[in-house]
Amino acid sequence: MKRSEKSLNLTIILLAGLSVLFLVMLFIAPRVFTAYCEADNTSVGARNTLIGVFYGCTPSAILTLVYLFKFLFNIKKGEVFCNSTVKYIKILSYTCLSVVPLSLPLCYFFLAGFPIPMAAGFMWLFFRVLKNAFERGSEIKNENDLTV
Repeated sequence: MKRSEKSLNLTIILLAGLSVLFLVMLFIAPRVFTAYCEADNTSVGARNTLIGVFYGCTPSAILTLVYLFKFLFNIKKGEVFCNSTVKYIKILSYTCLSVVPLSLPLCYFFLAGFPIPMAAGFMWLFFRVLKNAFERGSEIKNENDLTV
């Protein structure tokens, strides 16, 4: 097995583990956030905001996990520079962008919440750059396929 294939398989396994952890958090998040806020002597409003932001970002997180799997399996099949891969990266960029306004209420209650919308915005920008690179690579591949 090639080194890159091992790395790809490891990435898929880690993503599956992260998906399971996320599914578990969907059921225990209120208890976890309540315990955190009680230990930190944080207000009930902060706890409710934390829970609301978590569940508000859940659709974006689910879409991100689904399209990351699709993206990785496209790579595994050898379909790297194709329209579906570009589409998956574009969707991933939008899921990151959607988290920015959803996570802003955290910044009001938690100083440590500021990096979350900033990181989501950075990931949106990263995926846009990646999409443009893959889109250009797809165009070059299609041109080369036509000349052969």
